[in-house]
Amino acid sequence: MLMCLVWISVLQVCSQPYVDLFQLRYNSGFRAKDDAATPFSHFWAGSDLPVKLKEKTYLVFSPTYDQWQFDSAGQHLVFPVVRSLSFPVGFITPLGSSKWSLTLFAIPRWNGEELFSKNSFQQGGVFLMSYAIRPTKKFRLGVYVNDEFFGLYFVPLLGADWRIDEKNYLFGVLPGRLTFEHQLGNKFYTGITFRAITNSYRFSNGQYLRLDDNQLSLFLDYYLSKNICITLEPGYGLFRQLRTGEHRKEYLKEVNWGDGPFIKVSGAYRIRL
Repeated sequence: MLMCLVWISVLQVCSQPYVDLFQLRYNSGFRAKDDAATPFSHFWAGSDLPVKLKEKTYLVFSPTYDQWQFDSAGQHLVFPVVRSLSFPVGFITPLGSSKWSLTLFAIPRWNGEELFSKNSFQQGGVFLMSYAIRPTKKFRLGVYVNDEFFGLYFVPLLGADWRIDEKNYLFGVLPGRLTFEHQLGNKFYTGITFRAITNSYRFSNGQYLRLDDNQLSLFLDYYLSKNICITLEPGYGLFRQLRTGEHRKEYLKEVNWGDGPFIKVSGAYRIRL
């Protein structure tokens, strides 16, 4: 089977060498030395549930929930807790007997201070074409589009699924996520991951919050058993932005979220492919 915030999680399904049937993730951000970074906490829970239709053809259901909470960090600005609930549905299939395959995802979701409130609904999608140079080396090209509260968000995608050798793997779809993974032993994997996050949430007063983050991190996976994986992931957020607005393409306020360190802990029921 062909395997980031919701569109990153969808792109992970298209590119990972494993399937997380269920995952819980908690991320805590810290204030940097220059005192500019805004501390935050981010909780994420999701599931990837593939349903085999026929040989190499799948439906994938990937429900997710996430929640952001920001500290004012002495800036005298208070943002309410914002949440997201999404139900992505994907279709993955080879194109005849060629080396090409197709991945499509529809992504309905509700983003806001209150879920299912007025004007909190968003609709997005992913289109990816994959080409297998050989079974262990695949490349992907596509687009992601979502009707964000700040306007239509359109992003070209470029990805790889490359098993370099028995212990090294490069996978992901940029700009969402790219991971280099190295197997240390039967129970330990390590590597480096880049994630780019863009998301918008509706406040109860009708305004919206747009957040942008670029996360570079190291990770260590430990398998408690064949399928139970615990991950520790320290990293640093770069070029962060928080912006509020009321109308599309118009921002009322920009806040210096500030670059800074974070620590991420997660647990998953994982099936390696």
